[in-house]
Amino acid sequence: MLAKKFRLQVGKWIKDKTKKAVTRESSFFILKTNPNNLIFSRFGVVVGSRVVKSAVKRNQLKRIIFDFIRLKKLYEIPGKDFLIIVSPPINKLTKTEIEKELRKILQ
Repeated sequence: MLAKKFRLQVGKWIKDKTKKAVTRESSFFILKTNPNNLIFSRFGVVVGSRVVKSAVKRNQLKRIIFDFIRLKKLYEIPGKDFLIIVSPPINKLTKTEIEKELRKILQ
């Protein structure tokens, strides 16, 4: 799992209306990025109950995404906040396909 200091507090980030996030979309993810004043990046993942009904599967998806970020050391990118919102078509993908799609959207 990704260390706590590299995780974004999603609730606070979404409530802050002053954020002017840059948005990128794919068929499986919506990526919102915003600069921060830190020497590292923070990542947040949102998997809604509309995407996957089971809490166990939602947490598995989050773990897959956070592990990908941790293993690729994406948190070393200086000064950005990333919010990854998962879309419903993700149910059809395997772990390797999810990682491939993440690689595409995070470039």
